[in-house]
Amino acid sequence: MHGLIKLHSRLEGELRKQRKNLAHVRAVIEIVEPGFDVSSIKPIRTNNLNPFFKRGEAFLLALDVLREAAEPLRPMEIAVAMLAKKGVPKPTAEQRRAAWNAVKNTMDGYNGRAVVSIGHPHARRWSIKRGDSTGK
Repeated sequence: MHGLIKLHSRLEGELRKQRKNLAHVRAVIEIVEPGFDVSSIKPIRTNNLNPFFKRGEAFLLALDVLREAAEPLRPMEIAVAMLAKKGVPKPTAEQRRAAWNAVKNTMDGYNGRAVVSIGHPHARRWSIKRGDSTGK
């Protein structure tokens, strides 16, 4: 419990500091352009980069794993095989989770085009989409 209290205290302090900084920026905007609607400014979404895969690399590795598989694979099985291909034979739980997130985030985007999901959304397996050579 002590650790959680310390974490909360630290985060609350950082949040207060950032709110002060934001108030100063809003004040400067009001000076530069009176009447500007600050609420029209959309916050920038930050993306946490995966430490193992470059942009687009995760899906290509997942396809390699699925091509070599004899049967449809679960996302965690794909993730562990991808890490093995990257030279991580015994990944930690954190490494498996990072790879699993990469699999989960990319496979849904290609579902029905390059890969197909089989089964219930919470217990699905993935395989390469088999079809004609035109890519349709």
